This record gives sequence, structure tokens and C-alpha cells, in this order.
Amino acid sequence: MIDDIVTADELAEILRVGTQRIYELARTEQIPVIRLGERQYRFSKTAIEEFLRNGGCKAPADITD
Repeated sequence: MIDDIVTADELAEILRVGTQRIYELARTEQIPVIRLGERQYRFSKTAIEEFLRNGGCKAPADITD
């Protein structure tokens, strides 16, 4: 399981987006994220793969209410 965990930089490289975009998606809870404190994020490759298989898009909470 620990081998499944990646940093924002690593995830940005995998998804071919900028690191700041990964942080923005994590802060707004649009991608699965593991929070290790206020400013420390890690990501499960398995959770991200599942997220992408399911369409890769979460609606913001205020839209789904």
C-alpha cells in the first residue's frame, strides 16, 4: 500500500498537469487526497485511477445539494 502513495509533484507528472493544478484540485476536494496536515498532501495512485475510470470529475458539494 505504501508504494501506492505519491506526492503532488509525482501525480502532476503522471497526469501531465502542473503541480499547482494538483494542489488546487486537492484543496477543492475534486480529486481523492490524503491530508497529512494543513499543507501536506499525498495521493493514492489506486484511488486516482478509480476516480479517472469513473469519469474523473466530482461536482462541488454546493452544486449537488
